[in-house]
Amino acid sequence: MKAFITVLGLALILCTVHPAIASETGAGVMKNVKGPVFIERNKEIVPAKAGDRLFEKDVIVTGKGGSMGAILRDNSILSAGSNSRIVIYEFVFEPAEKKLSSVVQIKRGTITYLTGLMAKMNSKAIRFMTPTAVCGIRGTHFAVKVEDE
Repeated sequence: MKAFITVLGLALILCTVHPAIASETGAGVMKNVKGPVFIERNKEIVPAKAGDRLFEKDVIVTGKGGSMGAILRDNSILSAGSNSRIVIYEFVFEPAEKKLSSVVQIKRGTITYLTGLMAKMNSKAIRFMTPTAVCGIRGTHFAVKVEDE
């Protein structure tokens, strides 16, 4: 009986931790990295490499000659060219709960995006922001270039 209560207690603790575990799944993963590419996270800057997980609020920075490609959790593809700065401002992909949201800020540089499952489920859930405009997704593929001021 004591073992049963211990197991039940641990199960209850794990259930209350579940949302924190869910947030650890991240927004996606770096698939390709070429040249100088960095991830700014929690005031730290680390060189990016293939296989690195991406999270909400991550800033992806490509240097001169750098480029990257990432696959997000909904199987969309985000890539950036040289001298780009992108913020994964928000990423929520919980289709069972109908929670879908992807907001990416493009501070500078060139990005391309190929939509995934989120766009098929609710294209209005995806937004790209630039210093001068906000773009909603209605198609499947696009490219954006943001010039330095």
